[in-house]
Amino acid sequence: MSQLDYSVSGRFRAGRRRVSVRRANGSTFNAQLYYPATATGENTPYDGSEAPYPAISFGHGFLQPPERYRSTLEHLATWGYWVIATESGQELFPNHQRYSEDLRDCLTYLEQQNAEPTSILYQQVATDRFGISGHSMGGGASVLATASDARIRAIATLAAADTNPSAIQQSPNITVPHSLISGSADTITPLANHGQRMYNAGFAPKLLPVIQGGWHCGFQDSSIIGCDSGPMSRATQLQITRRLLTAFFELYLRGDLRAWDDVWGAGVLGDPRIVLSAESGIAVEPDFQRQIAFTPRILTYGLAIANLSRYPQRYQILIEGNRWQTEALPNPTPQVAPGGVVKVQVRVRVPRARPGSSDLAQVSALSLRDGGTRAIARIQTVLR
Repeated sequence: MSQLDYSVSGRFRAGRRRVSVRRANGSTFNAQLYYPATATGENTPYDGSEAPYPAISFGHGFLQPPERYRSTLEHLATWGYWVIATESGQELFPNHQRYSEDLRDCLTYLEQQNAEPTSILYQQVATDRFGISGHSMGGGASVLATASDARIRAIATLAAADTNPSAIQQSPNITVPHSLISGSADTITPLANHGQRMYNAGFAPKLLPVIQGGWHCGFQDSSIIGCDSGPMSRATQLQITRRLLTAFFELYLRGDLRAWDDVWGAGVLGDPRIVLSAESGIAVEPDFQRQIAFTPRILTYGLAIANLSRYPQRYQILIEGNRWQTEALPNPTPQVAPGGVVKVQVRVRVPRARPGSSDLAQVSALSLRDGGTRAIARIQTVLR
């Protein structure tokens, strides 16, 4: 399990400022831009000490201003992210398609500012590491945006609502890792009618973390008339939400494998407050028919790696926790077609040690397509 606590603030402070974003048709809208800073607050000094930073476009819920998500947006900024939250789409009858395009336009704004020498964002944005998120209507609009925008590398939504056009129908068109964070006690976008249907329609790698006792408006800092309530406290729900969001984006926008446990592994599976459904699209199984007899001081195991996703994949073989010299061949693997299997040899160099000595290695196949999805097997070698 990672030693990092993604529910607590990162090393930066969180600044914010209002910016004007231009659409392709020439019209404009305002957005709130959160960023790593030396002090918390509005227009505080930017801290570019670890730039360029990944960026996340965030969509608010129906009639909800971005301010109601400030604690979460600031949290992401403290971990070293640009977070841009549109103020558009707050009409009584919003156009969901246009709103999803505004979320994409926010990313275009960051691209343009990153290329503008007079901008504070000049060469400060990792434009190859874009993510997207949103709550309720903003979550559904995030699905629409991701299905249409190849720049987006990962999506994590909060109580995503189906939209018009349908986010459920667009879910099969998402080709990047996606996490549909939901609450079991949500009475506004009930899980069975929204998040679960998006999950069922989508393809691996996909996750559905359901916060037990989580409620729709518990993803916000405050509620308005018409909001629901639930058995979990808002503070606890927000803490869990920040951990899930931050770990997910650290894994998929930064490629930090320390976050894997809090997205796919023991960090989330061991938390009784979360029930996780997940499909990685990778399977790693011992291939006993390929076990090779003991040769002088080397024991070779076989592993079969199956590509259960709908994309061609190559895998990096990672070996962790071992004391004895261990290697995998081939590494990385050749490309594996959807539904295909690749065979890998894991060779353990056995030391001159007393019978009964053993070593346990964790061997995983890491998708080189997204740099964060992997499946794990464990190999124990006992000296006889």
